[in-house]
Amino acid sequence: MRLSSVLVQVLSLTGLASAVALGKRQSTTQVYKFSSPKSAEGIAARSNGNLLVSFFDKGEMWEIDTAKKTAAKIATFTDTTCSAAIAEVAPDVFAVVAGQYAQAGGNKPGSWGIWKVDFTSGSPVTSLLKKVPESGFWNGLTAFSNDTILIGDASKGAVWRMNINTGEYSIAIQDASMAPSSGMPMGIDGVRYANGSIYYTNIFANRLYKVAVDSTGKATGTPTAIWTNQMADDMAVGPDGSVYVAASNGIKKVTSSGEVSNAVTVQSATSCTFGKTEADKNTLYIAGSNGVISSVKV
Repeated sequence: MRLSSVLVQVLSLTGLASAVALGKRQSTTQVYKFSSPKSAEGIAARSNGNLLVSFFDKGEMWEIDTAKKTAAKIATFTDTTCSAAIAEVAPDVFAVVAGQYAQAGGNKPGSWGIWKVDFTSGSPVTSLLKKVPESGFWNGLTAFSNDTILIGDASKGAVWRMNINTGEYSIAIQDASMAPSSGMPMGIDGVRYANGSIYYTNIFANRLYKVAVDSTGKATGTPTAIWTNQMADDMAVGPDGSVYVAASNGIKKVTSSGEVSNAVTVQSATSCTFGKTEADKNTLYIAGSNGVISSVKV
């Protein structure tokens, strides 16, 4: 949620919006631009080439037909005002974080949960998997195993695990590196499992971390900071196993050995995903809090 409504307020106060762009600029192509809802937060690709987008300013999911350049609302998450990360948990079945956050009223702890959007019957079917009354401020989400997802809790500084079949949940990791900092109510933001580890951002601490985990999602070591000097949000895993992170003024590529390079220069990025078809498997799709969904070959 790096440049979502909550962050826009912070940027206006701190002047971070004027930060100098990093790295060589690469050309992106606009796929679609949303106006209402606008603040695109999560993005995922379907195997048919379409894109799914969630919104920090609305508890909805929309689908973009990338061939026709059109979009339509396909899901509304009951009793929510905000939707966040998306993860494919089975072929053409997606989990989505949603809860209650508003610019005027802020976050409502205990309102957060996981919804499923299932396309396997043709038309999308939306269902609530589980609302969690102990939730703080959920945002990040990643598929972990055949039956488990991991969820980042930005206010509790924790990673929850949840069984996608039963809805059973518990805290897998809670660490100081995930906790809110600098007086802001948000710590851990984006979460992604790759290469036997989870990568996660602490948005207002300007840090990206990596920590090895066991088969239950529990950390097996001490988190390692990959960078400590730039704001970052959600991320995607590329075909070569590298992690692509929506960071300050662009997308950063992080190899499994921890090498960091500039992949794409783009403004307002909140999350990204790779295409699922043969034609676009090397295409990175980027969601922006300015409503722009863009693409670039990497």
